[in-house]
Amino acid sequence: MSWKDYFYFTKTERNGIVVLVILIIIIILLPLFYPLLFPARVYDFSEFDRKVDRYEQMLAEYREARIAIDASYEREASSRISLTLNLFPFDPNNLTREEFLEIGIPERVAGNIVNYRNAGGSFRFREDLKRIYSINDDLYYKLENYIELPSREEQATIRSEERQARQFASDTTRRATFQPVWADVIIDINRSDSTEWQKIRGIGPVFSRRITSYRDLLGGFYSTSQLMEVFGMDSTRFEQIQPHIHLGDSLELKRININSSDFATLIRHPYLDRNHVNSILRMRDRHGNYNSTDEILRSELIDEVLYQKIAPYLMVSD
Repeated sequence: MSWKDYFYFTKTERNGIVVLVILIIIIILLPLFYPLLFPARVYDFSEFDRKVDRYEQMLAEYREARIAIDASYEREASSRISLTLNLFPFDPNNLTREEFLEIGIPERVAGNIVNYRNAGGSFRFREDLKRIYSINDDLYYKLENYIELPSREEQATIRSEERQARQFASDTTRRATFQPVWADVIIDINRSDSTEWQKIRGIGPVFSRRITSYRDLLGGFYSTSQLMEVFGMDSTRFEQIQPHIHLGDSLELKRININSSDFATLIRHPYLDRNHVNSILRMRDRHGNYNSTDEILRSELIDEVLYQKIAPYLMVSD
């Protein structure tokens, strides 16, 4: 076989070679002509780009607003540190926005409380005040002792103590046959601390603290009957504890000088409300210092009954 025989192809083979060569050429040239035959589709991303830019702008505005809000909270928190409160006993269900501001509560907090009430909310317990946005623990603990509402713990304790008092009052047989340790307890209502009060049957930790706190607000008791003014005290409980209490002779009541005291000092006393205090101050401004405490009776807002209650706590002095 000669070498020429290697390059001899049949007609069928020659046709196949031609087709193969054509396919190879097409494959080589296809990338060059494909863009002409099938032009690339152009997409318009301008609207998407605008939305992305808008989103980034909103995100930047949000970050700036967040920074401003945080800075505001920090300023308010720092102001709370030096916050001066003109506190007096109050019911958060009744005070107006202006009255909250007079107490010294920040304007935003006062607005939140009033808005909460306007929306139908109310406060049954002291702890309910914590629901108000922007009242932190520090502010709440400053207000807590002046809120004229029971705490949830106190309410439960009062109910328990009332049940104990009723049970004790009805258990005459036991009282006749058994003399417990507390039967001989007698305490001075002006000098006894909360621990000593708990030695009396029917007075628990919560109620004893409530008695001493009210005594401190008054400036001392001048009559045992004033215990009836303590929140939760009823005639049954009072009759039960009466044999175990007495009023010392040597205690001097804490007196308020109506010639020099300001609104914040006077309003702290439980017997005086804002109208009484404003009336006392207005008369002093118009007529000068008082010569005697009974001159406050010239006010139409102060009657003889109120004067007899508050007089032991008042004094006049230049």
